[in-house]
Amino acid sequence: MVRDTPMLRQYLEMKEQAPDCVLFFRMGDFYEVFFEDAVLCSKLLSIQLTSRDKNHPDPIPMAGVPHRAVESYIAQMIEHGYKVAVCDQIEDPRAAKGLVKRAITRIETPAMFTSPDYLPAKDNRYLAALCLVGGVAGLAHLDLASGEFRAASVEPGPPLIDELARLEPAELVLAESQQDHPALAGLAQAGVEAARSNFAGRPPTPAQARQILGERFPGGAEAADNPALAAAAMAWQTLVATRRCQPEHIEPLGLYEVGGHMVLDATARRNLELYKSIAGGGRKGSLLQAVDRTLSPMGGRLLKQWLGFPLLELERVEARHQAVDELTRDLAARDGLRQALEAMPDVPRLVGRASLGQAGPRELAGLRQALRALPEVRRRLAGFAAPLLRRAAESLEGLEPLAVELERALAESPSQALGDGGVIAEGFDQELDQLRQLGGQGKDWIAALQASLRAETGIGSLKIGFNRVFGYYIEVTTAHQAKVPEHFIRKQTLATAERYFTPELKEKEAAVLGAEEKALELERRLFDELRALVAAWSGRLMDCGRALAMVDVLAAWADLAVSQDYARPLMSQNGALCIEQGRHPVVEQMLAAGEFVPNDVLLDDGAQQVIIITGPNMAGKSTILRQVALICLLAQAGSFVPAARAELPLVDRVFTRVGAMDDLARGRSTFMVEMTETAQILKNATPRSLVVLDEVGRGTSTFDGLSLAWAVAEALHDLQGRGVKTLFATHYHELTELADKLPRVRNYNVAVREHRGEVVFLRRLAPGGVSRSYGLQVARLAGLPEDVLRRAREVLARLEGEQVRATAPPAKAQGAAQLPLFVAAEHPALTRLRGLDPERMTPLEALAALDELRRLVD
Repeated sequence: MVRDTPMLRQYLEMKEQAPDCVLFFRMGDFYEVFFEDAVLCSKLLSIQLTSRDKNHPDPIPMAGVPHRAVESYIAQMIEHGYKVAVCDQIEDPRAAKGLVKRAITRIETPAMFTSPDYLPAKDNRYLAALCLVGGVAGLAHLDLASGEFRAASVEPGPPLIDELARLEPAELVLAESQQDHPALAGLAQAGVEAARSNFAGRPPTPAQARQILGERFPGGAEAADNPALAAAAMAWQTLVATRRCQPEHIEPLGLYEVGGHMVLDATARRNLELYKSIAGGGRKGSLLQAVDRTLSPMGGRLLKQWLGFPLLELERVEARHQAVDELTRDLAARDGLRQALEAMPDVPRLVGRASLGQAGPRELAGLRQALRALPEVRRRLAGFAAPLLRRAAESLEGLEPLAVELERALAESPSQALGDGGVIAEGFDQELDQLRQLGGQGKDWIAALQASLRAETGIGSLKIGFNRVFGYYIEVTTAHQAKVPEHFIRKQTLATAERYFTPELKEKEAAVLGAEEKALELERRLFDELRALVAAWSGRLMDCGRALAMVDVLAAWADLAVSQDYARPLMSQNGALCIEQGRHPVVEQMLAAGEFVPNDVLLDDGAQQVIIITGPNMAGKSTILRQVALICLLAQAGSFVPAARAELPLVDRVFTRVGAMDDLARGRSTFMVEMTETAQILKNATPRSLVVLDEVGRGTSTFDGLSLAWAVAEALHDLQGRGVKTLFATHYHELTELADKLPRVRNYNVAVREHRGEVVFLRRLAPGGVSRSYGLQVARLAGLPEDVLRRAREVLARLEGEQVRATAPPAKAQGAAQLPLFVAAEHPALTRLRGLDPERMTPLEALAALDELRRLVD
């Protein structure tokens, strides 16, 4: 039975306000949890489960965590999939009359948790909101920590899933009324993994959305179309509800079009190992890790965004290339910029914490350090002509008044915790200086008292100490108790000493502690005002942070280009894709210097639009395919590229079909996954796309697979009557015949050389096809036992012999043939063969007929 006490009534009232959360209830130096929450937290957090009213027949379960360590416990609860409501004391307990007033000050969820110790420095943590309006999906994403806020309208289905995969949100808000909508209910089955949260009722109407966003984001709210607007309003309302405030640092709503950037679906991002390697699942071995030379967390996050959203506007691409080009030419300026950026704090996140009232003294000291460095950064940028760099320099201006105030107000080396004092600089506030002086004089008096008492009593070990419970005391060891004066009043007995006080010491203690307490209280108030001032400057500071992040990325790419010998690509709206001495940006760094073999690739819309690449496993076909796609991606993101020279058109989408992978959780075999990915390519590719295929049709029977691969190659060649630039690696040597039948198909192979029965991989792309796969040689390199290889050679010889006999023309008759005694019925295969007209059959029909004949004779 629940006891009806004022505190428990207050607790239960708070719990009713956040019924889907674990409630952390502040009581003094601890956050307490009760009832079912206590039982849950004791298991998940490994903390002691105790109870309130232990002697009662029905005690209330209770557990607690220290308030100084609460962020680590909140992080653990979120990791386990729970939301946490934090209920704080909103009045000073010493001034409270009766029960201390409390309120839920924040609700922590996967996307709203901004503790810097638990945020990935170079990754965004997005809250995404999703709704359907008129059959179109609105998608908004908001990063509370760094202030980013954008929205778009997206077609439901694969485009929506691809965009969510690109954003990788930590939390997804869906309208309660649309939770089971067929277009949204399938997100989990499609692999979109994010914690789900409800938005009560239906998505906001346009009028409601404008009311929610209008005052805060008037420009964005007026320009947005209805689906994007509704999603943005859902995201903003969720933020306000969880944080109990309207953070000033959130940037104005930005609208974008999904088709306004190179589209990289989830398959392409995985196959190209954009952010994560397939083998390890982490950054190591990914494109992001290979090209990331940024020195600041904000620069690292922007780099990831640029890689995920390559540009489609030629002017913007060339503006980035121009900036990188200039930075490659001026080593001193580049190094100076990078040295300044290396010492920079994470300005956007720091401003965000100030706006949320969470930034501590050392974080504001970090901001002051950043403002001190801005003049040098501006001076370095002033020597460049690139518009991006000049605009960045302009964004760093106008912050001098804030810099001056931080210099005046903040101590040079402030303490970590506000309650430890020493945060506000001397001379900033006259009252604070007087209180500090009074406290300091009192401490000097106490030190003098200790010296005089030692001389008076003859006790050399006598000392005056202090603790928070007993205040100031005179400590005398047991050995000297006989020398203790009669006017000492006993205060505490220890194992080896006694502690005393005198009326004079007690009086001075009250003066010293009173001054210190007042000084700390005043210091808290002054720091709160300083933090609020930083929040008021959040708009200008966020502009500054974005500019610094951009300079960091551009300077990092210049450093990458110089150190790795990258070239500036020549970009065009349309035209040939010509790469000379191209290299894979990731594989190259994993090999010793000079070991990677570069290759030339030419794709155009005339003579060489589809390249069929043959060659054995391990020869390097996949590497060549991927490096072409990555070079295009890097170029449109704004980077130089790993090549001696590159002429590149703007590519609207990169499609990949690489490797074998099943999806058993959704009931899809390897071959089904392969066909699904191929189907998406054929449905969505345009003449401006780049298609990279590494083995199509390998998951089924030989003739089925060959037929499919042949038909897919033809379809890509004929796409929309113009075709699409395609690299098609295959083990089906029969596909090389397409070069004789289709005008824009050419054959290439990855060259190998045989030496004394061994195969040597040359890694060189050469014109022409090959008719051998060297599978047995590769198997030997993989370590297959020799007896297995010997048997395989025997079987291969027999199969190849049978294939020759089956396809060889009959020998010329030497004499009259003897008539058979009995005339047998004609075989169905022969009957079917007689009905075929090779001159009227397409290659695909011929392959299908051949497969049918094979089945008839089996």
